[in-house]
Amino acid sequence: MACNTTGKKNKNVIEQNVDSEIPDSSTTVKNTSLLNYKTIVDTLEIIVVQCANGYEYAQHGYDFNPIIEKELHYFENINIKPFPLKTLLGVPYQGVFDKKYCPPIIEKVSADYLILTRFDKGLGIFDSNEQKWGYKLRVVNTKTLEQVNSIAAHNLKDYAEIEKHIKNNIEQLKIDIEKLN
Repeated sequence: MACNTTGKKNKNVIEQNVDSEIPDSSTTVKNTSLLNYKTIVDTLEIIVVQCANGYEYAQHGYDFNPIIEKELHYFENINIKPFPLKTLLGVPYQGVFDKKYCPPIIEKVSADYLILTRFDKGLGIFDSNEQKWGYKLRVVNTKTLEQVNSIAAHNLKDYAEIEKHIKNNIEQLKIDIEKLN
C-alpha cells in the first residue's frame, strides 16, 4: 500500500505462473508466452461506519471498529479510510445498520464499500456478570447498494471474545467484501 494516496486507486499486481498446453496436430507444445501473466487488482477503499448502537458501549470503553480497521489494513488490496467526521457533519450516520440509510453518507464520501457494525444486544451495566456479548457486520457496496451480512458472533462471555473472533475471522470479511465487487 502506498503511504500518500491522493484519491486515486492503487493497482496491485499479482503475478501468476500459467502453463498451458496448446494442442498441435502431432505433438503437444508448451506455450511459454503465458508464463508470468500479470493480473491487475484494484485497491478497495473502505470506510468502517461508526457502530450503530455503540454510543453507550463506547462510554464504557468498548469499540471494536478499530480492530476491524487494523486487521483489514494488513491486506494489500484494501485501503481503510479514516472515518470522515468533518465531511459528515449534518449527515445522519449514527445508528446506521442497513443500506437504505447509506445514500446520504455515500453522497458525501468517496469509498468503494462501507462496513456497518453493531453490538447484538444492549449493554447490561447492572448485570455485568450476566452480560452476553455479540456483534454483527454488514458490507455495503457504495456503487450498487448491495449489502451482505458478514461475520458475526453471539452469546460470548466477554468483550475480549468479540475482538478475538474478529481477528480470527477477518479473512471471511475480506472475502465477503470481494464478493460484492
